[in-house]
Amino acid sequence: MKEVGGVEMAIRIRLGDYEQVTNDALGRSAIGYFPRMTEAEALEAGRGVWLLNSKVISREQFTLITGQDFVRAVARITDVTEHDTDRGRKKALEAELLGPGHPMYDRYINQPDPLANESRNSIAYGDLPEEAAYRIRDCACGCGETTTHNFAPGHELRAIQARVREHFGGSALAFITWLDTELPPATSAAT
Repeated sequence: MKEVGGVEMAIRIRLGDYEQVTNDALGRSAIGYFPRMTEAEALEAGRGVWLLNSKVISREQFTLITGQDFVRAVARITDVTEHDTDRGRKKALEAELLGPGHPMYDRYINQPDPLANESRNSIAYGDLPEEAAYRIRDCACGCGETTTHNFAPGHELRAIQARVREHFGGSALAFITWLDTELPPATSAAT
């Protein structure tokens, strides 16, 4: 889920008109909406590449892909990947389509865009009531608490400290040295 200004949000990606593309960062030959496209085609066309805020998108669970003002695909986000484009680093969603029986799918598929607005931006965030049941999740540190975020407040540091103790004998310097050796230098700050 997204949280902007303290409000959980869903992400909607609005497809433009169908067009063929070359050198697409995701290897696609076309993007955009065309009549009679399948849900899988809509997801593939809409999943990327976008300028997305990493902090915001990292907590999202669902995306709605729209075309011609109607929801064409409903999916659960499984990952966010980064790609080099001719306009810099952009992000794409990895996602699994939802189907009949899932509340998000049943409510939104083939329905008018619930986050329609006058913005030219293809990305919109908004609160969808059907998401409420999915907002509570286990804290990612493994403590057993539940939260509406990846971690309960302060637990991301707790998780990092536990791993430094477990794998590096409690030495933050050993961890940083290992990290600097294992990962290539960052070329730009994440957005």
